[in-house]
Amino acid sequence: MDERRLASPNGQIEIRVFIAPPPDAASLDGLAYQVWVRGKRLLDTSYLGLDIFSQTPFLGEKVGLVNSRTARESGFNSLLVEYLQNGSLGRRINVEARVWDDGVAFRYVIPRSAPLDDILIADEVTEFRFASGIAPATTASASGERLTPPFVVEAPGAGWVAVSEVAAGDYPRMTLLRTGGGKLQVILPRTENEPWVAFSARTPLTTPWRVIAIGASRESVALPPLIGNLQ
Repeated sequence: MDERRLASPNGQIEIRVFIAPPPDAASLDGLAYQVWVRGKRLLDTSYLGLDIFSQTPFLGEKVGLVNSRTARESGFNSLLVEYLQNGSLGRRINVEARVWDDGVAFRYVIPRSAPLDDILIADEVTEFRFASGIAPATTASASGERLTPPFVVEAPGAGWVAVSEVAAGDYPRMTLLRTGGGKLQVILPRTENEPWVAFSARTPLTTPWRVIAIGASRESVALPPLIGNLQ
């Protein structure tokens, strides 16, 4: 398994980005990540990628690791992992991650390539799948509920956790679809003129930061200080 790990400056928080086996027989190997806090899993294997309109597979499936690099910055560590979609004409997707002592952020960086000169994003494949015993069990009434970030939950052994984003340009703001098993799925709103597409642009394209803030109180994660470093 191709895996890259990045820890916070104090070593207490870690993101692991890797190629994971499919969640079901109908899927392909794809990009995924986990978040660990003080040696315990906070987010279980959660898939990454983009649903490109009228193109299969998802951008993030059937990929191979091309390169990765890390750096130490002021107050955080950074990781850039580069992937190439195997068997395609050269579709590429990079995952950029940063880890602070109080959280994790990641985003997609899509380089310019002939198959994706113009990019039409139908939706994201981004997930936040809380480890068992951390997120409150999803009731039948809550399953299918759409949430506006930040989503805040108390995580035993980790403190409080918030899932949010940092807006970027005219990229649509995400909502979170709550499903069973403690999973939150990113959903993008559709455009009025083209309801089959959430966002159209040209590559290179950098998407908004997805943020997992971790702190001692609900107030500290609802608007974490690290967001100021992602504007």
